[in-house]
Amino acid sequence: MAQFPPVPDTLNYIFCNTPADFHNAVWVLRHHPYLILDCEGHDLGRAGGCVTLVCVGTPLAEHIFLFDVISPHLSRYDIDALLNLFNDRNILKVVWDGRMDYLELWSTYGVSLENVLDLQVAEVVSRGVVRGEGEIQRMKRLQQSYISTQVSDRLGARLDGLHAVIGLQRCWKECGFPAGNGKDPAVVKMHKSIGSRMWVERPLTEQLLQYAAKDILLIGILYAQFSKQGWIPRLPSDYYYLLGQCQRYVSAHREQGKSAAVDAFKPCQIMPLDVLDHPVGPKYRCNACHRYLSLATYETVQGVAPRQASTSEVPRITTLRRPRCRLCQILALRAGFRMDQTYLVT
Repeated sequence: MAQFPPVPDTLNYIFCNTPADFHNAVWVLRHHPYLILDCEGHDLGRAGGCVTLVCVGTPLAEHIFLFDVISPHLSRYDIDALLNLFNDRNILKVVWDGRMDYLELWSTYGVSLENVLDLQVAEVVSRGVVRGEGEIQRMKRLQQSYISTQVSDRLGARLDGLHAVIGLQRCWKECGFPAGNGKDPAVVKMHKSIGSRMWVERPLTEQLLQYAAKDILLIGILYAQFSKQGWIPRLPSDYYYLLGQCQRYVSAHREQGKSAAVDAFKPCQIMPLDVLDHPVGPKYRCNACHRYLSLATYETVQGVAPRQASTSEVPRITTLRRPRCRLCQILALRAGFRMDQTYLVT
């Protein structure tokens, strides 16, 4: 079991909802080598959703600031003081699954989250690189979390290179920390029963503020644990390659935008394609998720390109691809849609 750092029942935090609060907190945050970031809000990353609380901590969560970005006392100038930290490439931001945070900051404020270390990505990478997991474990994780054994048998090679991602609470337990010191189960249950509208209401309850602050602490503890276990590479070339994977991950759905809850192709518990491997060659737009992806992410065959009616050009052999990427093919099958039967010329 991991050596467990004590987690107090009540965390100290500073709630920021005035210009003075914002600028004082930003001054403190700028003097640290990295920041811990997490957002709360209503249906984060979904159409009609919004971010209402931006939570930022210093290393080891020694200082935790909860920024109320919907406070009526704030101007855009005040909020920009905070946002400038997030697109500053000289400041590392440590997150857990920053995809929805990225979408909200981009769609609401036009700010791109830069220089990100996403621990969810580091956990996936560590499975093979550090922990020695192979194809059997990869498939088992997919079957346990998102795809049934029956469906996975049918999909076959379409699942190549796909990885299931896990949540913060599950990782907390898998690292050997006591489950009871993780996320507040009462708030987790509240999310499941009534949704996330509670993050829009003001004043926020102390229970919700403690929940938000604790997420920062949990991410901070996991970051230290990952570093100790070697899940954060020490070799600079490997470390910067991981940062590239993390940047591709958090920004993966930028082209897709904020999707509706009923969208079968919305972000899910499978890591998007072209994240772990740096995409090479031309990119092609997926008809489902609208991402521009490398040819390796599609099912392909060699075929004859259609000849132009106005020319006598001899038909040429070329590579044909499905309209949907392999991940969207799987999501379509899961949703009960018909699988693509056509191919497009690359």
